[in-house]
Amino acid sequence: MRGASYALALLVLLATAGEALAEPKAGRGGFAALEGQVREFTLPNGLKFIVLERHDVPIFSYQTIVNAGAVDEVAGVTGIAHMFEHMAFKGTTHVGATDIEKESEVLDAVDAAYAALRAERWKRRDADPARLEDLEAAFKAAQAEADGFVVSNEFSKVLEEQGAQNLNAGTAADVTMYAYNLPSNRLELWALTESDRLVNPVLREFYKERDVVIEERSMRIESTPSGRLFENFVQTAFVAHPYGNGLVGHRSDLESFSRSQAEAFRKEHYVAKNMTIAVVGDVDAKQVEALAQKYFSAVSAAPAPPPVETVEPPQAAERRIVMEDEAQPLVFFGYHMPDLNDPDFQSYKALADIVGSGRSGRLYTSLVKEKKIAVQTFMTAGFPGEKYPNLMFGVLVPSAGVDPDSALALYDAEIARLLADKPITAEELDGFKTRAQADFWKKIGSNGGMAEQLSYYQMMTGDWRNLFREVDEVQAVTTEKVMEVARETLRKDNRTVAVLRNRAGSAS
Repeated sequence: MRGASYALALLVLLATAGEALAEPKAGRGGFAALEGQVREFTLPNGLKFIVLERHDVPIFSYQTIVNAGAVDEVAGVTGIAHMFEHMAFKGTTHVGATDIEKESEVLDAVDAAYAALRAERWKRRDADPARLEDLEAAFKAAQAEADGFVVSNEFSKVLEEQGAQNLNAGTAADVTMYAYNLPSNRLELWALTESDRLVNPVLREFYKERDVVIEERSMRIESTPSGRLFENFVQTAFVAHPYGNGLVGHRSDLESFSRSQAEAFRKEHYVAKNMTIAVVGDVDAKQVEALAQKYFSAVSAAPAPPPVETVEPPQAAERRIVMEDEAQPLVFFGYHMPDLNDPDFQSYKALADIVGSGRSGRLYTSLVKEKKIAVQTFMTAGFPGEKYPNLMFGVLVPSAGVDPDSALALYDAEIARLLADKPITAEELDGFKTRAQADFWKKIGSNGGMAEQLSYYQMMTGDWRNLFREVDEVQAVTTEKVMEVARETLRKDNRTVAVLRNRAGSAS
């Protein structure tokens, strides 16, 4: 379908006046009743759809989740999964283009110009300065010509003009997600545009956006002491597994990888069998299926890529990083733990919650309220992702004038008491279960939250029904099991510690 016919199709779909958006209400009823309302189907190409009808307000939300995140990147292209978050609204062969045939030719010229420039850069000391200058100029000229064919932000404008809200895309360690809300009478518009984005994307303005990502890296990591400490912490905690690469990517990769490499990543990972789409709200499940068959059947039916096979080896000794800077002292710590599909995963979540989550956690109570040696503590399970074995991750921010090593020593003493003579109590565990159930309802109360959870659990566990099983798993956690995983996990030989010291002495 070329630009003119696509525009005509849009006019047909948008003939009906839009209805006002409204906030969706929280879900009601028991877990079993809610689970029973969910419908699912799979297209012949392998694309899975999950649909939940909620007719409270004339709005629906969706989430497309791609089983591709930073963990799926390899050396040389780290950060490339994140690039697709920036490419998400750049348009397609139909949207954002004035002359797609000429634009495609010019984009090929951009790729060729960049390949020549990169080849000369790879020569390092043998690179010809004059040739580099000429190639750089040719590359910039090709990009400028390509810009002349771009209708900026047209993809977003088309949707926003028809009532779309919260247009969003996000990259995590394990997955990449795309989501927004639309009035329910715009369902076919959604099917048309979302399928077009999956089938016919154009990675236009790629190198401009790559520069934006490089600037993000500079601001979030390289220009802040805490960012540099955090990156070193993750890279030290994972010596083999790609979780150690982080989300943004290495600077040298960001400065080097090409649009053609991004296209290769997309063709490998953005295939039907590697994606799930959840639609929740004021929709008819049968209509969703009909539209899915009409528009999404063209998504690639290629095999899904294999999972990451590298396994992080057991840690034999504590790993420690110490940095000095003119900054607030800080301590990061992480303990290796199993993945989301481990039968005891909720016991690890309980441990992290009781020990270090919120103002009721043991660490906050002891180190912040009572001893006043810290201004903040935090601990969470399932970092930086949950698909593979990961970390129970914690943060300790010492109070002014408190040396971070002294704060860490008091933290260690608190953990020692937990393991020796102050085990988790039934009251503490009941508090975790109450918070977990409240958090569950909070996550699924909105249409967008439900779409996110259904698609996430389908992708991460192989069955969206495990979202509802989690509630039972939480209730089945015992104090004995929490203490068992505490003894297995909270060992110094199983942890990585990163300490940021103030160069002038202690705290700033």
